[in-house]
Amino acid sequence: MKVVTFHLNSAQLILFILTTAFFTCFGQEPEQLKIQLAKLENGKKIDQYLKIGTLYAEKYGLADSLLLYADYALTLSNKINNQRGINKSLFHQAIALEQKGDFKASLVILHEIIPSVKKLDDSILEGDVYNHLGFCYYATNDNEHAVEFFLKAVKIFDREKYYDGLAFSYCKLSALFSSENQADDAVLYKNKARNLITKISDPYTKMTLYNSLSGLYTQIQVDDRSLNYLDSTIYCAKKALVLMKELGYYPRASQIYNSISDAYFMKAEYAKSLEYCKESFKYRSYLLPGEIIMSYLKYSDCSNLLGNHTDALIYLDSVKIEVDRIKDVYYEMAYYERVYEYNKVVGNFEVALEGLQRLKFLQDSVFDVEKSASINELNQKYQKVENEKKISELNKENELAALNVKFLIVGIIITILVIVIIVFFYRQSVLKNKFKLLETEQRLNRARMNPHFFFNALASIHALSEVDTKQKDVPRLIAKFSKIMRQSLESTYDELVSIEEEIDFIQNYIELQKTRYPSKFDYEIIFSDNLALDELKIPSMLLQPFIENTIEHGFKNIGHKGMLSIGFYMESTQLKVVCKDNGEGIKSTDSIKSYPSRATQIVRERLLLLNEQYKSSASFELVNHQNTGVEIIVFLPFLK
Repeated sequence: MKVVTFHLNSAQLILFILTTAFFTCFGQEPEQLKIQLAKLENGKKIDQYLKIGTLYAEKYGLADSLLLYADYALTLSNKINNQRGINKSLFHQAIALEQKGDFKASLVILHEIIPSVKKLDDSILEGDVYNHLGFCYYATNDNEHAVEFFLKAVKIFDREKYYDGLAFSYCKLSALFSSENQADDAVLYKNKARNLITKISDPYTKMTLYNSLSGLYTQIQVDDRSLNYLDSTIYCAKKALVLMKELGYYPRASQIYNSISDAYFMKAEYAKSLEYCKESFKYRSYLLPGEIIMSYLKYSDCSNLLGNHTDALIYLDSVKIEVDRIKDVYYEMAYYERVYEYNKVVGNFEVALEGLQRLKFLQDSVFDVEKSASINELNQKYQKVENEKKISELNKENELAALNVKFLIVGIIITILVIVIIVFFYRQSVLKNKFKLLETEQRLNRARMNPHFFFNALASIHALSEVDTKQKDVPRLIAKFSKIMRQSLESTYDELVSIEEEIDFIQNYIELQKTRYPSKFDYEIIFSDNLALDELKIPSMLLQPFIENTIEHGFKNIGHKGMLSIGFYMESTQLKVVCKDNGEGIKSTDSIKSYPSRATQIVRERLLLLNEQYKSSASFELVNHQNTGVEIIVFLPFLK
């Protein structure tokens, strides 16, 4: 036998050892592990099956493969009557079902194995079971049971000094409390998870923990508007990115890149946001359809904000392809809103109008708001203009036929020029008037319920759903949140509602806002004892624009806790409504002054229509207390 010898210098030897160690720990592929199966005994073969399945799931995002190899392990465990192997195999089946989004099936398996796991005194596995029970309950909106099992897992992991499981339990508790608007508890558990990073040596676990922390920092940013947390989001995500590239675990790559992109977008650094969003598309094969759409939307938004309007419209074409593929109404609404806004910016008014019409149609279909009359009227008038144009041209042609040949050419030219000019200016006037009508209605809708508020809340839900699972449930979570939106919009059916209904709407709206700013402000609603709340009528959502301005701008930079007071009183022959806050007041700069001007313009137009309809003298006044708040006083007639 011929012996071949290799001569390595010291540097080469060190490199060889480090490379071998890395691939032994983290670089193994499923096929390598399969080759080793034949040499293993039954107990070790069970663990090898589970290791292969876990590698498929974590490195390649193949939950079905984990389910398959967990079944192989379960079959062998039953064959040799290995109860520990049965427990571990069933546990991994539950994880695979969890990754596939079948949380109810996962819950059944996890509850089933608890007695056996306790009997064998397998503490770490028991803690893992509790941890995943908590996550499944959290994913199915049963936060009460989720907290119970997360805390059970924490107790076991803390006792056993198992820091990997402890860190993830802390992360999940932080996400849960954040969703419940308990900011102090959310920050507490987030900090506990962060403090455990130095005690974790496994690179994959550390990568996943950094990724989870990045999502938590983003969620806290939504709540308290701290830019420092955005820097922490970027820091943690980039740490996760480095480890991901070292390990080659790419299913999480797009999620990590998008976390960084989202943070830069919220910091208004749109060039960097676009850069990282493009990087995420290198791993498009791991993206869900909804994530692809959100990435393209971010492409378009960043390009538009950077002034690259042509690129913004090109990216919208890509969004349209994906939206047509998955047929989701919420993504369609996001797409058509940008079609309207971005085409309007570049002067494509016809395309913008089509986008606005489609957006309104989708809003009506989702929220059951029948407001398509103005759009139908616009289409009818547009067709009428076209028909009149054709009739006019035909009449001119008939008249010109009787004219002298000498004047025929001159007459045709003059007539055509006159028609073109008249039609052009008339058409432009019609389009502008209808745009003004539609935009006024759109401003009313937006003033009643700020879409950016819902965008932030949906982004919050989106970030929470990314914890240790794929993003299949994002549309479902958004659909759940739409029920809250629907409740707020139902009062738009009637122009007048009872004071009691208006108070109920105001309370619901403010409570929604308090989920975004849980510790920012308090409020009170006062009314005279002699008011017939269920009989007297007022214009629906009259105070909402002022309440929104108070919360979004009046309380934005104050150093004390805000207080919003809303009162309904009888004064002589009129109803007096007062909305008062202790915010920073309206400053003199144009950028800030523009916010209340929109609200006051909308309310002024509504009161004008009310006075014309009921021959009343409704009015309002705005009193600005510089640096100490704003007081809105509205006088309304008694209507029943």
